[in-house]
Amino acid sequence: MTSSAQPWLKTGMAGLGRGWRRDLARDAAALAVVALGYFTLFLLTRDVPFVEILQATLRNTASLALVAALIRPWVRRALELKPPVQAVAHIGLAVAFTLAWLWVLTVAGALLGAESVMRFVVNPFLVGPAAEWQIFQGLFVYGLLACLIALERTPARGGLIVLTAEDAESEARFLVREGEDIRPLAVGRLVAVRGADDYSEVVTLDGNRLVQTRLAEFERMLDPARFLRVHRSAIVNLDRMVRAEPAGGGRLLIHLEAGPPVHASRAGAKALRDRTL
Repeated sequence: MTSSAQPWLKTGMAGLGRGWRRDLARDAAALAVVALGYFTLFLLTRDVPFVEILQATLRNTASLALVAALIRPWVRRALELKPPVQAVAHIGLAVAFTLAWLWVLTVAGALLGAESVMRFVVNPFLVGPAAEWQIFQGLFVYGLLACLIALERTPARGGLIVLTAEDAESEARFLVREGEDIRPLAVGRLVAVRGADDYSEVVTLDGNRLVQTRLAEFERMLDPARFLRVHRSAIVNLDRMVRAEPAGGGRLLIHLEAGPPVHASRAGAKALRDRTL
């Protein structure tokens, strides 16, 4: 990596840390609100000892946090799909989230109510009005969760470089944000883009830059005649490709004018071969 690229990387890594802390604080705040809501509901509707109210609050909140954490990566992937496919994916994920949450909640209740953790009975969970309410609650909460994850994909305006189009008519240049400064970036000098969750590493002839823009956003903005997504986490500029060599299993290893080689998946390799004369 060139020395000129290091300030960009330092800015990006600092932004990564702030972004992680921001997301953690937001999740903690959301769970605190959920816990307070459950506690208030149980306090007003259940005539049981205070300890049991606390246990029920903890059981519901913890089970929700666990299942939400497990399904979050799948929701992020669904948000990158085309609208018709995305709708079907959300329906399937909503059902999976609801049933998983209901099952975890039921098992947690059986564990806490049993004499031994090695021996307990799990009653059927698709029975009665309580289960129907829990199913409705699960579908509703999944909708809120999907909306929150969609909001997380919006680039933050602090610490990281943010990639934006310069204007509607210009395709040759982008504006990148570095702290409070804005600098131009010629698209022609862009060699490759590597994605990682909500962030991307932009490889240029001048070095690497870390931006808080998802790979799917790059794919929509870049000219498909010049840029090709050769892997789920990589886009390459065909004008900056030196050569591509077989990597086994129908894959390719693409060498570029700058940066490390990029591994092309079978689908990406086929798309590249389809463009050859």
